[in-house]
Amino acid sequence: MAGGEVAVGGNEFRSRVFAAVNADRDGPVARRLLQVAADPRPAVRLTVLQLLSDLVASCGGEPVAEVASAAMTDPDDAVRRAACWLFVASAGVDRAVAALWSAPDAVVRVALAEALWSKLWQRPDEDRWLRMVARMRRDPVPAVRFLGSLATLVVTRCPDWSGLEAAIREDLEAAAAALVGEGGRSTRGAGQRWAAVLRRHDRDESAYSWVQRLLRPHEPEPVRQAALEIAAEAMRIWRAAPVRLAPALSAVLNEAPSAVRAAAVEVVCASLTATRLAAEHLVPLLTDPVLAPTAATALGGIGDPRALPELLRMLRAGTPHRRLAAALAQVAPALSDPTEMVSTVREVLAEHRDPCHEGRPRQVCPAVAAVHAMAAIGPAAAAAVPALTARLRTAVDGGDPTAARLEVIALQAIGPSAKPAVPLLRALMTGHDRDADLATKAVLAITQDRSVADDYLDARPEHLRRCRIAPQLLTWLADHGGLTDRQVHQANHLFTQPGAMQLGAACALWRHSGPAEAPRLLAELPKYLDDDAFGPAAMRVLAAMGHTARPALADLDRLIESRHRVAVYLGDPDAEMRADEQLLHLAVTTRALISDTRR
Repeated sequence: MAGGEVAVGGNEFRSRVFAAVNADRDGPVARRLLQVAADPRPAVRLTVLQLLSDLVASCGGEPVAEVASAAMTDPDDAVRRAACWLFVASAGVDRAVAALWSAPDAVVRVALAEALWSKLWQRPDEDRWLRMVARMRRDPVPAVRFLGSLATLVVTRCPDWSGLEAAIREDLEAAAAALVGEGGRSTRGAGQRWAAVLRRHDRDESAYSWVQRLLRPHEPEPVRQAALEIAAEAMRIWRAAPVRLAPALSAVLNEAPSAVRAAAVEVVCASLTATRLAAEHLVPLLTDPVLAPTAATALGGIGDPRALPELLRMLRAGTPHRRLAAALAQVAPALSDPTEMVSTVREVLAEHRDPCHEGRPRQVCPAVAAVHAMAAIGPAAAAAVPALTARLRTAVDGGDPTAARLEVIALQAIGPSAKPAVPLLRALMTGHDRDADLATKAVLAITQDRSVADDYLDARPEHLRRCRIAPQLLTWLADHGGLTDRQVHQANHLFTQPGAMQLGAACALWRHSGPAEAPRLLAELPKYLDDDAFGPAAMRVLAAMGHTARPALADLDRLIESRHRVAVYLGDPDAEMRADEQLLHLAVTTRALISDTRR
């Protein structure tokens, strides 16, 4: 408790506490938690209240509500905030509303209002909220009034938008400073809450207008930060937002260094579209020691070679950045001469000789980013083959070939120049796991020996239903001499399996049979267009079909013309936004290829 570790998910002691309380809500562990809530150390009291909030479904009730009520007068601000959230969860809405009106402390009033807001947001149609939000709008605390005005927009059928937004604007600065205090359970700032309401009503034009007004240089910093929060949320919701907001955001990038400028860089660089539009304003930041990594990985992510010097510096220095590998992989194909990148990668691989797994807590292994870059460069990375092969050998000799999967993929991308790695790769082909499959694809790409794919497929049933690499092998064979009758049957069976198998088989069948397959392909491929995982593969087949795929234009147009982003679930809202941007860009490109009269 004293160290706070028990409040962190995954902690062993936390798990033991949960197990004990779930087994007996009135047992010794539950009783001890309630006692420790009065510990003389503020950090311990805060940890206990946060833990009780997580356990309230298991050990809730009057004893917990009493503890929370008592802690709402604690001398520590963070403890009082945590107590307010626990009180709303354990005592119920009606008692929490009564506590809100009687609390003399502004910290408590704001925390109770925040906690009640979360309940209201989940079930806004309940009539009891109308009286509460009306009174919140008259509260003496600006942050409570702010939440009351926003809540009125949620619970009222035909709200007075102009009047309420004027009230929201008036209380914004004070609310931005008071919300999201330590101890509370919400991370949504004033701007994010305003944006959430605008999203609920699909008021994109209002969002753009407010960002432009609130972001003006003369506005106070909390107001400008709230504007950036609205901008960030708007870009995650509406596809037009990066274009509409780029001028205002770019203007901030040109300002003198400040917290607002730093936040604006984060907002712009989260979006591929915004990065492209603001690229000329981001390039000067590549010399800023604080902002350079963010600017460089964003510019690299759109393939801008001007980011290369900073990206290579980050790679040499081992600078941890979650988007470094992707940035290097995107900028590599745009280089007219990749010599410098290949040379740097060889230096990094020489320094980091042991294979490392792709994910590491709070950092990225520099070698992972380096190998990603070699895979993106492809044949021009031939000079890196000895280093990649050495890393693969180390992994195999250590009994863990999985640790060098990226190296296998890079060797495959390099192709025939990677022949020194073939004996090692062939040794991996004897298994039946993913490592063996990756090795098989790599050997095929390097040797260009059709028998590698033929032998693999001959060892599989003719009525194939699932096979990780069969679709890719069939596609390669279709391009290198065509498919045998048995392989055509395999492709047809794979096509009956929705998802990756069907899409992979579609590519092979088109390459083998051409327009004769069009009716069957056009009946299935459009179903995948709005899927971030399968949409790109479907569009690649449609693009290869050219004019034959014209019946799919209407489906592509529906995807392209949508005002809202495609629903993507990656656990990272910015990554989800970029996934939609990539999908949209590919859809536009695919449509152009299908409509091109010169093809």
